[in-house]
Amino acid sequence: MDKTKQIFIVGSSRSGTTMMGRILGNHQGVFTFKELHFFGTIWTNHSGLTLDRKQQIDLLSRLLCIEKNGLFQQDNISDFNDRASTILVNKNVSNPLSIYELFLAEITSDNKCFIACDQTPKNIYYLNEILSYFPNAKVINMVRDQRDVLISQKNKWKRRFLGASAIPLSEAIRSYINYHPILSAKIWNSSLECTEKFTNNSRVRLVRFEDLLVEPIRIVKELCEFLEIEFYQEMLNVPVIGSSTQQDLKNQFLIDSSKKEKWKNGGLNSAEIYLSQLVSNSMMQKFKYDVEKFRFPPILTLFYLISFPIKLIFAFILNVKRMGNIVEVIKKRFFVK
Repeated sequence: MDKTKQIFIVGSSRSGTTMMGRILGNHQGVFTFKELHFFGTIWTNHSGLTLDRKQQIDLLSRLLCIEKNGLFQQDNISDFNDRASTILVNKNVSNPLSIYELFLAEITSDNKCFIACDQTPKNIYYLNEILSYFPNAKVINMVRDQRDVLISQKNKWKRRFLGASAIPLSEAIRSYINYHPILSAKIWNSSLECTEKFTNNSRVRLVRFEDLLVEPIRIVKELCEFLEIEFYQEMLNVPVIGSSTQQDLKNQFLIDSSKKEKWKNGGLNSAEIYLSQLVSNSMMQKFKYDVEKFRFPPILTLFYLISFPIKLIFAFILNVKRMGNIVEVIKKRFFVK
């Protein structure tokens, strides 16, 4: 196989994908992009279109805007039209995937790197397409105890007040509405069902977040060997930011092992733990996460069961604009085959 040209870091949201992106981004040859959300939002299986020149410029401008300003600041996409037009000169890229590939290569080269790293978690649902279209790509699939994912999802809305002030208030509200133990566990479960399908694929490497926290040197060295790049100790110097349960510590650079099994220190009630385990019991056992035992369902279980349909409706309304193809997104996330 030729040298790696693209890295895709995937997994359930809040499973350590951002930390892994920062680790690899510390390598002199790897450029880690912001979360691009190309697959599933901009491109879907039903968007194999032939784009005219204006559409090509619009798409490339959108990607340039996201990389420059972040996912939540896309009001000035047209400001990037000139740059997009320049990049597209003499380029034969008539479909969304080829423009995305050109974008990755161009920005990576601009930053004097040779490997592009896309750290969008939900790309987990598009691994077949990614591995097929990018023959020189490799995938790092992050897996984390779903109860730690749950507590992080529960508090995700607080990120705006813990150091990520650029997050709009509307996004904080969306994150708050999105949370429900059954829904969050179901999404975690579907991501692990996707993970299971690729456990024997030579181009996909599974990394348990807990193992990374406990043995960062060993894990990162193994990943560097997998990616065919040299290991540097400096790769482990990542800022302690991005937590949904503590203030960002931008001046500290380390792999924070305290993130392991945070759910055991509180933050989830017994009903949240019970319901999330009930939904994801099979996958938890397959990926070696011990299940806490209950003699009887906790009293609050009834409240979450009653509120689930209501939360589901509101979550759908607040997320519908972010779904490129609603039917496909629902099918991929909730009906994994």
